[in-house]
Amino acid sequence: MSSRSFLARNVFIVVSLMLLLADGMFVALNYWHSRESLQTRLEEEGERLHTAFEIALKMTYSNMSQLATFVAEDPKVRQIFSQAVDAVRREGGGPGGAEADVLRKHLYDTVAPSWHKMTAQYSVRQLHFHLGPGSTSFLRVHKPEKFGDNMDQLRHMVVDVNRDEQPRTGLELGRVYSGLRGIVPVYSGESVPRHLGALEAGTSFRAIIKLLSETINADIAVLLREKRVEDATWQRPDDAMESDCGCFVEASSSDTLGPLLAYSDFSAYRSGPGAFSTHTALVETGTHTYALTHFGMQDYIGARDGATEPVGRVLIWHNADALLRELASDTRTNIVYAVVGYILIELILFFGIRATKGHLNRQIRHRTAEIRQLNQMLHDQATTDELTGLKNRRYLMTRLGEEYARADSEGEPLSVLMLDIDYFKKINDSYGHAAGDQALEAFGRYLSGCCRRDDVVARYGGEEFCIVLPNTPEAKALLFADRLRSEVEQQVGFTAPDGKARSVTCSVGVCDNRQSRSADNLIDLADSALYAAKQRGRNRVEAYVPDTGRRAG
Repeated sequence: MSSRSFLARNVFIVVSLMLLLADGMFVALNYWHSRESLQTRLEEEGERLHTAFEIALKMTYSNMSQLATFVAEDPKVRQIFSQAVDAVRREGGGPGGAEADVLRKHLYDTVAPSWHKMTAQYSVRQLHFHLGPGSTSFLRVHKPEKFGDNMDQLRHMVVDVNRDEQPRTGLELGRVYSGLRGIVPVYSGESVPRHLGALEAGTSFRAIIKLLSETINADIAVLLREKRVEDATWQRPDDAMESDCGCFVEASSSDTLGPLLAYSDFSAYRSGPGAFSTHTALVETGTHTYALTHFGMQDYIGARDGATEPVGRVLIWHNADALLRELASDTRTNIVYAVVGYILIELILFFGIRATKGHLNRQIRHRTAEIRQLNQMLHDQATTDELTGLKNRRYLMTRLGEEYARADSEGEPLSVLMLDIDYFKKINDSYGHAAGDQALEAFGRYLSGCCRRDDVVARYGGEEFCIVLPNTPEAKALLFADRLRSEVEQQVGFTAPDGKARSVTCSVGVCDNRQSRSADNLIDLADSALYAAKQRGRNRVEAYVPDTGRRAG
């Protein structure tokens, strides 16, 4: 082996290895970029989902506060509650005595109709009258048999409202479930209002996440810290369950939460700066992949005291199998591109080292393609009418000759329509050549759009046009021509210099190949029929008749 061949082979091997390395880097870089783009998309979507949840939460708080205010400002409610407060005070506080029981029932009967409407229309689960100071239950409208218990160590919102008489909203853990509450002070109806206590309206997470889940097309769950739940509740209702994550599932819109929690770890977000931030990631459960967004949640006492540890977390997720399939498909495509590119470059490199013939051949092919493209452009220019964009007379006669010969050999009918815009010279003389050109363009556009794929539409010359209808007998051609004439009168026109729209009409001559001797003769006969149409008043269709040269269409 000569030194030159040895050197060439070594160069080829070294360059090939470098190309292989570059290809591998290309695939890896593209995969990393696609993965980062997907993560960015998911994070942006997660922020939008977080915002949607916060908006829904604020609307719920506002609704609860407004409903509580509506009931608290009812004069009859204020009167009965005022009497009840005085009765409890006279009867030693706490649940009160017999008089307080009578007033409690009277208050329940008064608000019960409104309460039933609230539960049906606004998903309200709790309407609770509290005595101050502190938080002593006077009437749970949602559970009237339970009253008189003091909740100062649990119902901080009520305690604060009774202390400073300012309405509040927020999340607060209750004896049975965690509530989204709106609490307002209640005053007597006297001329100088006297503060009586507080009225609370509340709902659960289940109602809000059911509606929001349907709206955003994703599943939602609310998790609460197990310790906080145990400290606050008597017992949990059926719609809350304990999970292996060290939390209670307060509410969930989907039974896919269980597998999702089994493959998720939220321990890093229990406290610290990132505890309340929005986090989004892909979670694989073995059978499916989910895009999971989660963020910390504060209750009222945490927000009031500036707690750094969330009371729980909100989870929003949706199936991301399609996204991963798309990523895998993109990766496979990149690998295919890389392999194909590598093979092509290797072939080019190999044949480039051996000879320059390949390069010359490519140059020749390139120039040949340019010449073909140029020839096609010249052919188009030679066969297309510049004004209307239709085929020109030269192209028409060539195609007509071909169609005529084919129809003659196969015994098929062939019809020709000659069309002429009526009074075209008058249009030019009255409105100018620009208006005439506009009429020709509009007429050409209409003809191009109304014909079949195999029909030949061409500008024959001036205002005269021709349509060749293969495999069409004269009877069908006459029907088509008359429909065409009618639609031209309705749809085709131009804008005069005065800005008004003007319509045009056309005359049509029809002839088929049964009466002709050649393609040129067929054109002449159709033109003769066109002449007859114009002689008979224009805006009409005439078919050629051998004995007279024309007949009515």
